[in-house]
Amino acid sequence: MPRLTYRDRLETLIANPAISARDRSFATSLLSYYERKGRLSAGRVKWVATLEERYSAENLAMAAAKNQGMLSRLTCLHERTEPSSWANGFVESLVNQVSADRRLSERQLQTLKKIEAEHDDAAVSERQKWVETYKNDPKLRQDALIAARYYKTTGYFGSTVHNLLSDDAFVPTYGQYNKMVKNKYAQKVLLAHYAEAKYQTGQLVAFRAGTPTANRRCGGGYLHMNTTMMVVGVNAGDITSAARGSKVYKVLPVGKAETLLVEERWIMKARKLGAKKKVAENPS
Repeated sequence: MPRLTYRDRLETLIANPAISARDRSFATSLLSYYERKGRLSAGRVKWVATLEERYSAENLAMAAAKNQGMLSRLTCLHERTEPSSWANGFVESLVNQVSADRRLSERQLQTLKKIEAEHDDAAVSERQKWVETYKNDPKLRQDALIAARYYKTTGYFGSTVHNLLSDDAFVPTYGQYNKMVKNKYAQKVLLAHYAEAKYQTGQLVAFRAGTPTANRRCGGGYLHMNTTMMVVGVNAGDITSAARGSKVYKVLPVGKAETLLVEERWIMKARKLGAKKKVAENPS
């Protein structure tokens, strides 16, 4: 039978579902030290033994029996919280803490009571109504996706954005939806998306004065300011700016084979090809 190394023992601890996030992080740091040095100091060896004892099957069973009431309370609450929500993760951490027979602090207990109040029968009923409303109203999901694609470029609302864009079945909580979709920046983005397009497919446009060079990049180079382009797509890309006129068009420069995406604020109606500026006549 192969010898049980500290690597094996630490990997077993890290994989234990009952271990707290804090102890798992500590065990991971011990494993990292062991892999670098090939050994553990005497102090670290004692900590391995301490963690093994703390999360032994016998001690976990004793803790479960001792704290049965609290564990039942926490487990019930955990099932009521939204998956992947902060409350869900917090309650799960308390379950692990109590399972290891570690007392909850006064602050943790206060937060627990607050979460319980937010997830009573009335709150759960309202949440279910919201889920049904969201699923039955395609525009709610459409608005959420438009906002999520905008915020993907900013880093805000990270987990909500990730879940919306990677999981078609994901339903944000009412609070998550309001925070991400109803704020003033997202509302500007939605306003731009749904606004009537100033330019239609087939229309010729040109760059406005002051269009940044980066917005004139096409292929391997940059287009001249006087380049004439044809609109070939409206709402053709994700809105990445909350500025006025941020609706995205796909345009094809005349004489070019490659298209580019440009915001509405950077283009204007082009003069007809071959047209000349009128010269005002001097009064006689």
